[in-house]
Amino acid sequence: MTDTLNAAQVDQLMGGLQIIDGDSHFAEPADLWTSRAPASMKDKMPQIKKIEGGSSVSDYGWFIGDDYWTGLGGHTIATGMQKTHGTLCLPYDQIDDSAWSVEGRVRLMDEQGVYAAVLYPNAMGFASNMMLAIPDIEFRHLVQRLYNDALVDYQNQSGGRLLGQAVLPTWDMAATVTEMHRMLDAGITGFTITDKPHLLGQGDLDSEYFAPMWALANESGAVINFHIGSGAPPDIGKTSPMAGTTSDIYWTSFGPQRRMAILATQFYMSNVRIITNLIMSNMFDRYPNVKVVSAESGIGWVPFMLEAAEYQLDEMVTDPAERSLQKNRPTDYFRSNVYVMSWFEKAFVKTLDDVGEDNVMLMTDIPHPTCLYPNTREYFAEVTKGLTEVQRRKLVQDNAARVYGVKLP
Repeated sequence: MTDTLNAAQVDQLMGGLQIIDGDSHFAEPADLWTSRAPASMKDKMPQIKKIEGGSSVSDYGWFIGDDYWTGLGGHTIATGMQKTHGTLCLPYDQIDDSAWSVEGRVRLMDEQGVYAAVLYPNAMGFASNMMLAIPDIEFRHLVQRLYNDALVDYQNQSGGRLLGQAVLPTWDMAATVTEMHRMLDAGITGFTITDKPHLLGQGDLDSEYFAPMWALANESGAVINFHIGSGAPPDIGKTSPMAGTTSDIYWTSFGPQRRMAILATQFYMSNVRIITNLIMSNMFDRYPNVKVVSAESGIGWVPFMLEAAEYQLDEMVTDPAERSLQKNRPTDYFRSNVYVMSWFEKAFVKTLDDVGEDNVMLMTDIPHPTCLYPNTREYFAEVTKGLTEVQRRKLVQDNAARVYGVKLP
């Protein structure tokens, strides 16, 4: 909620702008897989069931057969589009249909003043990692393809306003390239992948194994998204995001709400690793047309990271063989190929000169605990009121429209 701008002032600043939400999450509806699977496979598909004995996070979860697969993900908008604080997930029967209904989500976006929204997974995590918990490879591929089919349906049903970022079967590179072609042909413009494939036994992202993926992204201009929290291998059978979390993240004396706050605060900066590796490499010499998005990571860390990379390149990389690896400076690569986004950071406008006003998008993170809801339009007006009209237009709509190929009305 804005404290200083009235409705007329908000309209004066935001009038004519089409807000593009650079990061939101669309929950997997209960019939996502069963409604799209062949008749002979429906009973085997992931389904939502009640968790026996309860859970510290949700009363329901996703099961494959009788085996728990994954939780419901973050849900803080209750029926009637009311945001709830202090929880990761509401009871299943209290979650608003805007979480998983195209009609409901478009209704919520209209209420916010948002024209289009980039969608990431919810229950599955933020890439395809949870699918590795499915041991049957053929069945895993089917689950992955049906999820992407749903994204195409959402985009079409919303008239191009819901922009799902497809997941990829990176455990099989030939299948990954095939799926990229299939999704690009269907109108999908981006893909979300893990930033730590080495933890999944797939090697680093600059290895020859991933070269076909990068080559196709380079050829097509597709977006490669790295969403925070998408790096870990699936932890089979856990029913809480706190399970397995070690005390090097937070003090064990803290309660669950404070633990979540500390975990989230550190998550926002977790993409430092992938972005630093990319801009200190020659990846963007090899693939100059690739657009990389650091999703839900904020931007406050970017100026320091860029300054440190520039300094350490000169201080540490003195071997001619290593120095000749890249043609340009880290900041040059960032400005030409990397995009970041902000939502609750009121001070982010102070970093625009260092980050680059052409490299920043705005987001809401709906329906997660940190989401900007309600009053999204008013909030964006408030935080950008000191910018020029051109800068505001870039952050609110133009940068995201260019990156994701959004056709503005």
